[in-house]
Amino acid sequence: MTNESDRGENLLDLGAVVGGFIVGLLVGGIMALFKAPQSGRKTRRQIEETGDQLLSKIEAAIPPDPIAEGLAEGKAAARRRQAELGLGKGH
Repeated sequence: MTNESDRGENLLDLGAVVGGFIVGLLVGGIMALFKAPQSGRKTRRQIEETGDQLLSKIEAAIPPDPIAEGLAEGKAAARRRQAELGLGKGH
């Protein structure tokens, strides 16, 4: 019988911990909203700018794909030649 009462106490302890965690999250989130140093719009803009800068750095760090570049150059040359010969999409 002591096993059942121990389990019940453990479940209550676990429930109290989870409940306390959830209350802490809510209180922390509310406090963060009131203590925010700038507006949400400004914060979103700052996050977007930082993301764009990070993306640019990542793209600069990744070496270009020579096959994709060659295909793009070939397609551009073919389009120029079609235009020179008057063989556009309409024909």
